[in-house]
Amino acid sequence: MPLIPKRPIRRTRDGRFEINVPREEREVLKGYLDQLRDLLLSDDPLLRRLFPTAYPDDAERDAEYQRLMKGDLIESRFVAIETMEATLDATSIDEAELNRWMQAINSLRLVVGTRLDVSEDWSEVDIDEKDPDFGLWVLYEILTWLLYAIVNALSAALPPPTATGPEI
Repeated sequence: MPLIPKRPIRRTRDGRFEINVPREEREVLKGYLDQLRDLLLSDDPLLRRLFPTAYPDDAERDAEYQRLMKGDLIESRFVAIETMEATLDATSIDEAELNRWMQAINSLRLVVGTRLDVSEDWSEVDIDEKDPDFGLWVLYEILTWLLYAIVNALSAALPPPTATGPEI
């Protein structure tokens, strides 16, 4: 798999975002977005990070929360996947589309991280190419890099932080 360029996503002067992701990576992403869509229609445990427990100490309240919110969360993830698929071949997208890319990539990254059992205290490790999950580890790294690039591109237009912080 070719390497993603150093700045795969950057804000342009007109406020849009240039997408510089190789065609091969876009095709890989498309295939995984298809899998994510199918997975969202299931009760697979790989989805647990997409629908975390809201009330860990109250099963009844958590069940009510999940009943009320899960449909909206699934719908928003479908919209993000559809937007990303519709713009996957574009060389430039707007901010709303890039925000949807971020949501779709983050959802996919959470599922892959769950599959690989990545935890909050995880740090990068050298994965042997003979590891059966090697391809998933590469995908996880690509998704991490793309999220980083999206956040940097979106934050490029923010004013610099002040020494004292923002006023309330």
